[in-house]
Amino acid sequence: MTIRLLDVNDSNWRECADLKLSEEEEKFIHSNVYMIAEWKFETESIFRAIYSDSELVGMLAYYLHDGEHGYFYWLYHLMIEPKHQGKGYGESAVKLALKEIRQLEASEFSEMSEIRTMTMPGNIRAQNLYKKLGFEEIGTLDGGDIFLSLPLE
Repeated sequence: MTIRLLDVNDSNWRECADLKLSEEEEKFIHSNVYMIAEWKFETESIFRAIYSDSELVGMLAYYLHDGEHGYFYWLYHLMIEPKHQGKGYGESAVKLALKEIRQLEASEFSEMSEIRTMTMPGNIRAQNLYKKLGFEEIGTLDGGDIFLSLPLE
């Protein structure tokens, strides 16, 4: 199994949009259709299709936040289609995204110190994944979402 992140583009966006969430996940994250529509208007986001060998298994997105609290990358969308879950694809994809972010940070934004994400309180699977990868819980956001941070090394 080789996990790869490829750009979401003209040739694969429809296939990405067709990926489905489980009923439980619909409570926690937006569909890829919603995310792709958002991408049309919030063009600073980097969208990646997650492939296992040549099969599309999910999608993730991140962007550079440059607000009043400094620069950091925000990893804000991760979904693996239910039939592909439990195989390590999500973990592998996040590791690849973190590698991309670190390479971007090293070349462009040396003052960045962290990568952030969040999960809804009941999304234990996502919380466990991010904590396994070194993210630490640093508080809650409006609405109760759990705020996590990974220091850049």
